[in-house]
Amino acid sequence: MKRKLVPDVVKSQELILVSEDTSVATVSKMMADNNIGAVLVVNHGALVGIVTERDLNNKVLSKDLDPASVEVASVMTRNPDTLPPDADAVEALTLMHSKHYRHLPITQGKRAVGIVSIRDLFKVAYEHLMAEQATA
Repeated sequence: MKRKLVPDVVKSQELILVSEDTSVATVSKMMADNNIGAVLVVNHGALVGIVTERDLNNKVLSKDLDPASVEVASVMTRNPDTLPPDADAVEALTLMHSKHYRHLPITQGKRAVGIVSIRDLFKVAYEHLMAEQATA
């Protein structure tokens, strides 16, 4: 059975969306408060980028920049690869593996509707392997 990204992998999530002028300090706090590793950046509802923990570390903290004065627009990955909600988990895993992504936006047209993480896909793989083991 092919598992679709939504609802089989990403069942329900409170999607955190920010605008390009949001400060890195604000985004960092949102990530910490929500225990997430990436935030999607939108402009008038359309996905324009993604900012990850790695972006914050490599483009701000390691360069001794002030997170309160740096806007997400200057550190985000613009026009990220995306998949639609009906893409299957293998498709997401293949793309994430080949491009070394840990987070991948899910979009319906240009609108962000979710985000899948490598942790989400690991959980599906783990459940599958455990079910296989139980029937062996």
